[in-house]
This record gives sequence, structure tokens and C-alpha cells, in this order.
Amino acid sequence: MLKAAQAAAEGRTMTEILALLEDQIKRTYVFAALDTLEFLKRSGRMNAAVASLGTLLQVKPLLRMHDGKPTVERVRTASGAIKRLIEILTELAPFEQVAVVHTHAAGRAEHLRRQVQHLLPKGSTLSIDITPVIGAHIGPGAVGFAVVAARDDRRLLTTDR
Repeated sequence: MLKAAQAAAEGRTMTEILALLEDQIKRTYVFAALDTLEFLKRSGRMNAAVASLGTLLQVKPLLRMHDGKPTVERVRTASGAIKRLIEILTELAPFEQVAVVHTHAAGRAEHLRRQVQHLLPKGSTLSIDITPVIGAHIGPGAVGFAVVAARDDRRLLTTDR
């Protein structure tokens, strides 16, 4: 939205603004590791038996969204999930913008931000507590990133990551 407002203030046409936004959508990725399966079970998004087995095996779902398409990875242990988040962030670097996202886990989010500081663009990085509507489905303790990758024509050719 900020890009659209800036382009409008510069006097760009609606067609140009839509093209800018379409480009930004293709470079925007959101991914987060959930701390618990309990809230997926409560919201009906996961079978109770599967959630119980996943909890026993210490499965931490990693949710990803790119170009309107959600995907899920299953990672064992909380430390494995953080490691995978960092791997994904490394694959997508460099960035125009980055936000660390979390659900009532500001301390964990700050710790994660410090671990990846070398990958972040200069200046301030936002830390955002995810809205209660989303948080009700994924539960407290989730951490991740919302990023806009820097423009790279090679990346646009391979958007299925």
C-alpha cells in the first residue's frame, strides 16, 4: 500500500501503480513457525489425533505464504523450526523490507532478529505482533518473517520456492 501511495503522489497512472503492486506481490513472502498444534486443533484446521501425535513427536508446523498460495512444512523441534526459518530467509535475501512477526512472543522475535541481523537491510526492522484474528488460529509463541525481496529478475523466473 505504501508503494501505491508513493507512486500516486509521484503522479503515476493507475496502470503503472498496478504494475508496481503486482511486482511487489511476487516478491513478498510471509513464513512463520508455530509453537504449538493446540490452536490448529481447536480451530478445526487439524484433526485431534494428528495434533496429539504431532505434539508427541515435537512437530512444529512452518506456514508459508507467497503469491497468495499457502504451504506448510513439518519440522521437528522448536530449534529445528528456527533453523529452517533462517534457511528460508537466507535463500530469499537480499531484501527491500523485513518485518519480524510473532504472536505474543516479542522476546523470541527479538532473539530471532539478532540471529539474522546480517541478512537484514540497513535501518530499522519492524517487529509486529500478529493480529488476534490470525493469532487465535495459530496460537501464542509463533515467530517468523514478512519480507519483500529486493528486485531480482532471476528470482521472478523461479517464484515457486
